[in-house]
Amino acid sequence: MPSTSHYTVIFSTEPDGASLVDPEQVDAWVANWGGWLAGLGDEAGLDAAAVTVETAPDSGYRLRNEVMMNIDPNAPEFARNVLSEVVDTYPEGSATVRAWVSLSFNASLRAGSKKRTPEDVARDLASRIPGLSARLQSTGAGIARPMSAQELCEVVRIAYDPPAALIIDEAHAAGSPVSLTWGEVGPSATQASWDDYRHDSAFSVSWTMTGAPRGSVNSSVLSRLLAPHGDIDRKRISLLYRPMDSARAAAVVERDQNNANVRITSGNRPSARALVDARSAVQTAQEEAQGAGLVNFGMVVTATVTDKERLPDAVAAVEQTSGTARVLLRRAYGSQDTAFAASLPLGLVLPKHILLPSEIKDAL
Repeated sequence: MPSTSHYTVIFSTEPDGASLVDPEQVDAWVANWGGWLAGLGDEAGLDAAAVTVETAPDSGYRLRNEVMMNIDPNAPEFARNVLSEVVDTYPEGSATVRAWVSLSFNASLRAGSKKRTPEDVARDLASRIPGLSARLQSTGAGIARPMSAQELCEVVRIAYDPPAALIIDEAHAAGSPVSLTWGEVGPSATQASWDDYRHDSAFSVSWTMTGAPRGSVNSSVLSRLLAPHGDIDRKRISLLYRPMDSARAAAVVERDQNNANVRITSGNRPSARALVDARSAVQTAQEEAQGAGLVNFGMVVTATVTDKERLPDAVAAVEQTSGTARVLLRRAYGSQDTAFAASLPLGLVLPKHILLPSEIKDAL
């Protein structure tokens, strides 16, 4: 991203999922994910990270290609007929889940230092990628590999033009290479309305998180929000992280603890919420002092349909499932196109693209 001097590495992952997994294994994944996020604060030059999970209908081309390549021509006719029926009927109603992890690095290793050249950044990131990828596998993300520019072009093209997914999957199944350039992956035309976004052959609505879940958060809190839904053609949830370095994290937790104590002592009868916030601030300060990392985070949710008449059903589905996830979402009124781009695995660091005075932007 030349305008902000950012270099982004996107990992394509194959999450294992939590089905038929022992609770002990899930706890280990959660602990390793927390350690992975905490380690990002020690990565020099890292400005932001993001996790994007997308659910979409399965075209069935990959299943058909896999079966046809491995079927034995000498197998019994009954067995071959069963496999053919499975290939024809299984994709109906099924969904595919894809996940990406993006890391955005600054050309400057620290504030005020000289910007590095693209060659220097590439050489630096090449030495870090194996370690970051290996640590991701212990978090339940499965095999994590850096994406090529061509693969990323396909993801962006499908996001803006969902029917293109069938053509691209068919080409992959036939073994034909798909050649896309950055000038071809964006929408040919868009219309950003106040509360929705029209792009090529689809309509989308995006939400941003305004409040995180309160109280205890278990590992399945986002399960229903992440799960495929019949009223939504494509759903994309992006968790945006901005790690803090250890020096700044210590100052932030101390400030939060002081503010919580002031709210308790300023009145005669502190509210239950103020007491809970104070206990949370103390626990956060203790964990940070023991080496835990501090991360600012947000969420962007995008629902896409190919028929405008189905848009109200998609909106209702997201708002209903977000309630079960205990996440406060607010529709991105007036900035639907920006929120749509922010949900893509492109490594956009939103504060760096805001038109604000430099003093305020530096404080974000």
